[in-house]
Amino acid sequence: MTFFALLSRPPQPGGTYNEPRTGSLDLYSPRFVKGLGASKVGLCPICVEPRARGGENKQVWLSTKFSAFNYHMQYAHGICPSDGLPFSPPLEFRVVASPARTAALKNRKNMKTHIQQGLCHCCNQWINVEGIKDVETKVKELNWWKHAASCHRGSKIAGETDVFVQDHIFMQLTASNRSSE
Repeated sequence: MTFFALLSRPPQPGGTYNEPRTGSLDLYSPRFVKGLGASKVGLCPICVEPRARGGENKQVWLSTKFSAFNYHMQYAHGICPSDGLPFSPPLEFRVVASPARTAALKNRKNMKTHIQQGLCHCCNQWINVEGIKDVETKVKELNWWKHAASCHRGSKIAGETDVFVQDHIFMQLTASNRSSE
């Protein structure tokens, strides 16, 4: 049974239904696609969700041919393309003096004096999880997700679970998956 068949009022976003690559709990694959070849676009499965379920309640169609969809899923939502799940978070955090406060950059405006870093479970390195400029950012997790995309390659923290909101839709999907096995 598909995700949209489980909804009491299936949305009609247009396009053709696209079965998720890694199963019904895949957060990466577009559920609907339109067009062919260079003009093929996919509907972001997260943005289209209602706000109550973590989405933005809007249709965001992105090119699948020229990586716009891939970049959006990785860097706007932190979803790993290889397994369709969120990137693992840092194991721990620390705050250190900002490397931007070196002699060459000391007098520049809008530079942070301290910066937060996260410890990567894969490479065991401390990674800057925020930029050095003291400005508002649209996606606070961007630095971490960029590192995770290049380092983690689908690797997860041992025992990492519970990445889904366990609402009535989740319960119906998992029950449907169990009955079809």
